[in-house]
Amino acid sequence: MTVDELLELDDDAQLAYLNGQLDEGKTVEDICAALGTTRMDLARVGFFIVKNRFMLKPTRGYARTKPTKLG
Repeated sequence: MTVDELLELDDDAQLAYLNGQLDEGKTVEDICAALGTTRMDLARVGFFIVKNRFMLKPTRGYARTKPTKLG
């Protein structure tokens, strides 16, 4: 599977695939190499790793906030 194919899946299927790979004994680096991406690239699209489990950011796609000027 490529990272593009992974991103076409729904959120639950993405997490199931990534955490299933971890359950099979692969490391995060192995999974990233198989997907053709890096850990930082996965973080940019909303995945992060906590205690060797993949999780999703609550608001995917928003890497940082911008200050706004009101008034």
